[in-house]
Amino acid sequence: MRKTQMVTDRELEIMKILWARGQASVRDVQEDLNRETGPVAYSTVQTLLNIMEEKKGLVRHVVEGRTFIYHPKKSSERTIRELTRKFVDRVFDGALDRVMVALLDSKPPTAEDLERLRAMIDEAQKQSTLPPAESAAETSEADA
Repeated sequence: MRKTQMVTDRELEIMKILWARGQASVRDVQEDLNRETGPVAYSTVQTLLNIMEEKKGLVRHVVEGRTFIYHPKKSSERTIRELTRKFVDRVFDGALDRVMVALLDSKPPTAEDLERLRAMIDEAQKQSTLPPAESAAETSEADA
């Protein structure tokens, strides 16, 4: 199993296209990028998709005729969770409180944001008080 590596901004844009479409050819991705972010060469998209498949394990392809059709290997939720965990470990040494302070300092939360955060914290607290067997079973179901 390949470790999830950090992705570049452009790779993340490509992943978002693949998650939205489910699958796409190099040309499809290029057209979406051109519409959303400005001109990008076909060969650049092809190179990025090759790197994302061969080196980072983010996508896979199937061949339809002479066209490579790319698919994301993992759901957006799972990929984002893995990338976030790696970012938190790398930048904040795993300290969730420091992450939250940085997030709250970067953008003042609305009352609705704070209410959702409280609900998430309450739910996380309930999950952390489950017996280990129940908690592990729920975690594996969420990963599936």
